[in-house]
Amino acid sequence: VELLTREGEIEIAKRIEEGIREVMGAIAHFPGTVDHILSEYTRVTTEGGRLSDVLSGYIDPDDGIAPPAAEVPPPVDPKAVKADDDTDDDDAEATDDEEEAESGPDPVIAAQRFGAVADQMEITRKALKKHGRGNKLAIAELIALAELFMPIKLVPKQFEGLVERVRSALDRLRQQERAIMQLCVRDARMPRADFLRQFPGNEVDESWTDALAKGKSKYAEAIGRLQPDIIRCQQKLTALETETGLTIAEIKDINRRMSIGEAKARRA
Repeated sequence: VELLTREGEIEIAKRIEEGIREVMGAIAHFPGTVDHILSEYTRVTTEGGRLSDVLSGYIDPDDGIAPPAAEVPPPVDPKAVKADDDTDDDDAEATDDEEEAESGPDPVIAAQRFGAVADQMEITRKALKKHGRGNKLAIAELIALAELFMPIKLVPKQFEGLVERVRSALDRLRQQERAIMQLCVRDARMPRADFLRQFPGNEVDESWTDALAKGKSKYAEAIGRLQPDIIRCQQKLTALETETGLTIAEIKDINRRMSIGEAKARRA
């Protein structure tokens, strides 16, 4: 087996982190995710805690060859090493604090980064309220927010929590779409090709089945009988849109972009 060179390892690390950046950029467009991380940052900085419980560093595209997770430590002072040896019996908690100060994220840089994210979050919130998500001005602010959020390298617990939040919305969406397809295709005998052609774009349009039921197709009568069940599923999709503040198409798009980033990181 050919061993990786140092340059090869760095290249793989860069590709992995670029995939993670793309995931973070997609996640930033999902309402509540950035707010959650900002609240976690506030919690550890005001209530007592470690920055390393939230993030491990930053993934900037213009970084040098050393990835953030493997930053080169500052030169070690031999006297400091001797002093460490002399204080091995010090209180464990104090030692942990010293290690955090030495190896954890720089609190000054973190304050700058999270301050910028918080400021942009407020600007984005106002743009969304005034213009709506589909407006080009609001979209520009969302992109600016993502650009600030995506370099933050969250610890696995925080990162996976956000990914699960986004994926959970898609899972709920898919569950209702499958239920509607079963009602139409399996129970009403609507050809699958017809369903796949007609359903997209009508996920929450409760009048969609009216047109089907009044049509001249062989399955029109069956659709009419099943209409209440189909509408119940559509109402759950409407509730999901209300809960997330996103349209069905937006939930799918954010998940698609998140999946692309995850795949890029895995393939590295």
